[in-house]
Amino acid sequence: MQVHRCRFTDYVPQAINAIEYAPATGRRPYVAVGRANGDIELWCVKEKLVYEKTIPGVVNGSLESLAWAHQTELTADDLELFDTEKEREQAKRRLMDRAPRLFSAGLNAVIVEWDLARLVPKAAVDSYGGAVWCMATNHAQTQLAIGTEDGHIRIFDITDDKLAYQRCFDKSKTRILSVAWSHDDESIMTGSADGCVRIWSVGTGRMTARMTLPREGRDPTLVWAITVLKSGTIVSGDSRGHVVFWDHIMHVVQQDFRALGADVLCLVADADGHTVFASGVDPKVTQFKLFVGGKPAGGPGNDSRKKAGGRAKKWQLAGIRRYHTHDVRALAVSSHLKRDLLISGGVDTQVTSCESRPFPNENPYRQPCFPPLNGVVSVAMTGKLILQRQANVLKLWELGKAEPISHALGGQMESGQGLQIYERQRDLLRMELKTKTNLLSSTISSSGRLIAASDAEGPKLFSVTRAEDGSDGVHVRRIRGFPPENFVPEYSENRGALHMQFTSDETRVVVATADAFVSIIDISGWQQNKFATIRRHCQHRNTRGEVEADAGCSDVPTHPGDAKNILPAVADMRTITSMAVSDSGAFVATSDSAGYVVVAGLENKGATVLPPLAPRKQQDEWPTALAFATGDQLVLPTNMNHLFVWDAPRRMFTKWSRAFGSSNIPKTYSRMLSCVSGVAVNPAEPNCIYVYATNHITRIDLTLAPGSHSAVLNIHKRKQIEQDIIAKVVEEKERETSERLSEWNQSKRKKQQHRNTSADNSARMDIDGDAASAADSEDMDSTISESVSVRSQGKDWEGTIVARLREAGINVAEPHNFRMTERYQNLMHASFIDANTMVVLERPWTDVSSALPAAFHRHKYGS
Repeated sequence: MQVHRCRFTDYVPQAINAIEYAPATGRRPYVAVGRANGDIELWCVKEKLVYEKTIPGVVNGSLESLAWAHQTELTADDLELFDTEKEREQAKRRLMDRAPRLFSAGLNAVIVEWDLARLVPKAAVDSYGGAVWCMATNHAQTQLAIGTEDGHIRIFDITDDKLAYQRCFDKSKTRILSVAWSHDDESIMTGSADGCVRIWSVGTGRMTARMTLPREGRDPTLVWAITVLKSGTIVSGDSRGHVVFWDHIMHVVQQDFRALGADVLCLVADADGHTVFASGVDPKVTQFKLFVGGKPAGGPGNDSRKKAGGRAKKWQLAGIRRYHTHDVRALAVSSHLKRDLLISGGVDTQVTSCESRPFPNENPYRQPCFPPLNGVVSVAMTGKLILQRQANVLKLWELGKAEPISHALGGQMESGQGLQIYERQRDLLRMELKTKTNLLSSTISSSGRLIAASDAEGPKLFSVTRAEDGSDGVHVRRIRGFPPENFVPEYSENRGALHMQFTSDETRVVVATADAFVSIIDISGWQQNKFATIRRHCQHRNTRGEVEADAGCSDVPTHPGDAKNILPAVADMRTITSMAVSDSGAFVATSDSAGYVVVAGLENKGATVLPPLAPRKQQDEWPTALAFATGDQLVLPTNMNHLFVWDAPRRMFTKWSRAFGSSNIPKTYSRMLSCVSGVAVNPAEPNCIYVYATNHITRIDLTLAPGSHSAVLNIHKRKQIEQDIIAKVVEEKERETSERLSEWNQSKRKKQQHRNTSADNSARMDIDGDAASAADSEDMDSTISESVSVRSQGKDWEGTIVARLREAGINVAEPHNFRMTERYQNLMHASFIDANTMVVLERPWTDVSSALPAAFHRHKYGS
């Protein structure tokens, strides 16, 4: 097999400015990651981080802070509306059933609430004070406090799905850089650019205390981060690199630590208030722990909830680790999940996670710097082209070419051996689109003649033709009239396409929109700017209102879904996350974030909603990728690293899937921290698929059992183990053979010495030569027979090798399925452009880091 190993893509992600966990009261644990350009990534936390979707920011946008809110208690005004306790409980249950709300703010002076299903702004208000540097919700989830450029704290009312300006606190001299609420919601603590930590009364809006930090040099100290512990202790991080613990009653310093060599940009504390993490420009993560009476607070026999009496309470520096190469701008820790994950991010663009409890002994897992499941790269199979999108820019390359090799020579080449390249890749296009938001999706047709891209306002179609003069450039033309006006109904307010894919014959394009419509558009007349919507599938729209509206459509054949009692928490987060079109052009498959998978016909109205991969109430498992294999079999890898295969024509799971889909998967594969982001199918291997994640490619034969649960899957590691075991057994065999030969020689010498001694003691005994020869012959025969007997009692060396390989996880009696290679890292895309010809696109971290700004300089001893 030939592999085009491509590293020429220049995807450079944006810095991470904010990370926030969703409230523990939500039905599914989420964490939001805000990028500097305004993009917001939503990750689900289920034993590990699983990427779900990206909310696109505005072009040249800004994001400095994120905040979640999930109101679960009725306000005083709400309580007056209900007469009985039963009505109040019902109203409270309705609040609990809603999805959490997400807010963002930045230097553009606008606070935005996001629609987490449609990935568009739901509400937006002015900050009334310029750039917003910080933002936090109170613990009752009813008010939002922001710190602005003009030095004011402003409060916004967020009860009952509102986002309305409420009041403004007294003015401070300089901008507010950090803000935090006390646990009783009666006070707000802020850090400012004048080196002061202030305490504000929420009731009066006036400052009740001010604590000033010393300067280092002429510049004032900047208080970049602040948090309040459960005990009331205030913790601040400043531009001196200090982390300061303040007494909230006496308003004096309790302890002061020089935590970092430069600015402390972020602080986070666990729910109990016993552990604090800090990081910043000096990219080391520092941990502080509270000790009571010399023992860690909250440890066995040291419950901090009990009165400490005369036992001293002290904070101690407990651990330091460097997880990043550049500034760390955001930290988040969760204490309500099975695994307490500490998540960090910053200028080096990587989302890094590790368990917080065993810190600093826990090794981190680094997510790729690009969205792993968002399809930022597309490949034109027959045109041998690669399309990449970033922000509002599309880039196009043509693959290089290697010298052809004969079949005989190919069989003699070693795995990983490079071929002679006679034509390198060519950079064909860099096109910046005029859009209001960053791009949601993009795709390229198989021949490379058509490119489709979409922002939040709607999709666009472009034709690509090669230059007639034979140069490397291409001509790109926007095709007017696409999409047709009726590709979504009139009542659909969101026309942005989350996913698009051309059919193999390039006569149709399938578009999945933000309102969960799956539209099939005829583009066979694109050269004449003629387009028509063939049909719409609406199986992902399941609320009663949606089904009733879809059933009333008559302009285009529309196939509504079945009305279901879907909780608002599910409907408000539901987004189509994956889509695949079969090569036969018969089926389109889509899946959403609620776990629903739909297989619909392109030529008819038939649609099948797959049985749930996991119980609906748990919502623990959902597909991370979709792809059609040979015979219109739909492959569904999941976030639990299970693998299901659906036979679309027969409308049932395959026999292999029923037997092995969710069980008997080798643990090396199922326990991977990375999820499968794509599936590739080799036309030369109709029974096999290649699934890939950011750190591995695995070949799976769907006619074979997965093999042993503890099997070694990595083919390179497997080969090394085999070589090591065989070498050790051969060495043991040679050593044992040498020892036996030595024993035989020693025995022979002893017998000869005994014979000589007997001859000397029998001087008068005459033995003729024939008798002596006969005696020697008898001794030789006896020795040979003994040697043969010893050899017959020796080890079964082949059996020894087989047994040791089995102990090491290699069973030679079973076929090796789930053949994995980890040779490729930071894998963006993998697919086949021809039989036995694969394209693999990597984005090495060294290339990304070379495009980043300079990191904090650490002086090394002797330099």
